[in-house]
Amino acid sequence: MPSLKKTCSQLLHDKIYYKNILHDPNFDLSKVDQGMADRFESRGADHLPRIITAYNNAKEKQAGMSSAYQVGNEWLPIFNKYLYEVAEVLKQADQQKLADIYNNFMRDDCSIGLHGLSFSMKRDFFSGKISKYNKRKFMCDIIHRMQMWKQIYGTKIALEELESPNLGNPYGIVLDGLFIRTGSFYNHHYSQHIGRLLRRNSTARKTVLEIGAGYGGMAYYLCRDVDNLTYVALDLPENMALTAYYLMTAFPDKKVFLHGEQEIDESTLKKFDIVLISNTDIEKLPSNFFNVTFNSYSLAEMSQETINLYIQQIMRVCNQYFLHVNHNKNSETIADHFGIDESRFNLLYQTPALWNFGRNIHMDEYEYLYQKIPT
Repeated sequence: MPSLKKTCSQLLHDKIYYKNILHDPNFDLSKVDQGMADRFESRGADHLPRIITAYNNAKEKQAGMSSAYQVGNEWLPIFNKYLYEVAEVLKQADQQKLADIYNNFMRDDCSIGLHGLSFSMKRDFFSGKISKYNKRKFMCDIIHRMQMWKQIYGTKIALEELESPNLGNPYGIVLDGLFIRTGSFYNHHYSQHIGRLLRRNSTARKTVLEIGAGYGGMAYYLCRDVDNLTYVALDLPENMALTAYYLMTAFPDKKVFLHGEQEIDESTLKKFDIVLISNTDIEKLPSNFFNVTFNSYSLAEMSQETINLYIQQIMRVCNQYFLHVNHNKNSETIADHFGIDESRFNLLYQTPALWNFGRNIHMDEYEYLYQKIPT
């Protein structure tokens, strides 16, 4: 077992980096209260009947599938404790209760594990007065992410590009008069990364598959910024429903296909801008269809059986790049052991994912980019 004590170099690194954050001109604890201010808006109710129907169709199908398609491993305790209410509301088709939950999802239990809402977030930030300790912790994390984003993009991309819809009562930080939602730096970065990979492909219609889209944070920027795109996300039914609410409300003019509404084939997928389906549909996806397949963290949180299933399917449906960010130490199956067939996919790089504050040296998260080997 590795020692819990940090090395001298790690301690020195943390001290220097923490000092850099404290001296950032945006480090202002009063910004936390601004960022946590209530932004509740009632939106998206007209999409709920479709979402409820898709959810219940997906649950019916999931019930007859193997254990690889069921809630399991690290997601199971989160699901049982925090997603039970929204699952019941979806099952009962209670549109009013569902609207109440989704219009506040950034601060509701239904999104725990899907974005920055931690298990203690409601207690620490939304239950009354925020302690100075929690304000400093929040500011350190978000300033770190901002600094990382600025190091990568400098003046090439304006902060205005990080703005996103006021959906789900979001929280974050106000910078130069702009409200930036928590998670935007990370999500925007990976949408840009995927966009660059897509530009290497000569096909007119670009195709992206995301395994586990969270609430749709990365997808928002990708679908906003990439023209002639078919974006497909598949997830557990409860997560799929939230993704559908966010993206359908954010993009009322885009053509969206939900689970069970049509047959899944190549010609059908190319007719839609956004396709949101259950994890049980992965075997229906056409082979060699997706220019880029992306996963952020969830693969390493799955059971070995489920990882094996997903990796085999990813290698089948992906025709160019497989990009993922996952744990490489503290998980049942680490990212190095996912089982990518080296005769079919070439590892272009493996690099630390530096988005989480204080983990630049002693970290657990890595970014991988694979390219399919032509046959």
